[in-house]
Amino acid sequence: MSSKFLDRLDEIREGAPPQLGFGARRPDRTPGLALIVSAGGKDGAATASGMTPDAIIVSGAAAVDAGEIGEAAGTVRWGARAASLSVESAAAWREAGADPIVFSLSNTALAAVTSKDAARVLALDAGLPPEELRDINPLPVDAVLVSLPGDPSGWTLQDLAAIARVSGRVGKHLLAEVDGAPDGDTLEALRNAGVSGLVIDVSAGEETIKGLKGALLSMTRPGADRRSRSSAILPGSVYTARRPAPAEDDPDDDD
Repeated sequence: MSSKFLDRLDEIREGAPPQLGFGARRPDRTPGLALIVSAGGKDGAATASGMTPDAIIVSGAAAVDAGEIGEAAGTVRWGARAASLSVESAAAWREAGADPIVFSLSNTALAAVTSKDAARVLALDAGLPPEELRDINPLPVDAVLVSLPGDPSGWTLQDLAAIARVSGRVGKHLLAEVDGAPDGDTLEALRNAGVSGLVIDVSAGEETIKGLKGALLSMTRPGADRRSRSSAILPGSVYTARRPAPAEDDPDDDD
């Protein structure tokens, strides 16, 4: 079984294909980045569900409560964030329908993340050295989550560079956890830096989150000259610019 969460990230990055044929229904507008709302417990999941994000990530809950959380999320895709992840708890989350599952390098059993039934999201420190970031590539994870804290209006180029550094060296989808709603130009900068989706806590408020959702839907579609997903996530250590082929010798030059 494939991950519907990853399918959504791919759809947003690549753009939904137009429907062909007479009378084809016009597809819903695809946002420029995925919107994921984080919440605590089933009550938080129910509140976040009313904001209709692309997904909900629930933290601070036990796997035994997974069924109730799934019911609270309703029709919205939902996942779990675990402080520690055992084989048993991971299986319980997946069985209840959690997709994605977020975890850390420590306190996560290897066998808990070998299944591909749900998106596997690794929470990372954006300040990791480049050599440690490159070590993430062969791990059994599908996406990484990094924090970009503080008021978005106060972010610096250094903050954006840290995000781009992760994107350039980790060949996975990149999710950025934010405290507030960035403006339109900042959203474009994040997408250009390799971000696939934003994670914002439900405590930011319905007005802020729905405003962010509108801003994501208003983002311009990537142009034809944008990098494809494969090149956008190519590790920086192996990326080389394409060089023009050398010109062939003109046979007339020898005359």
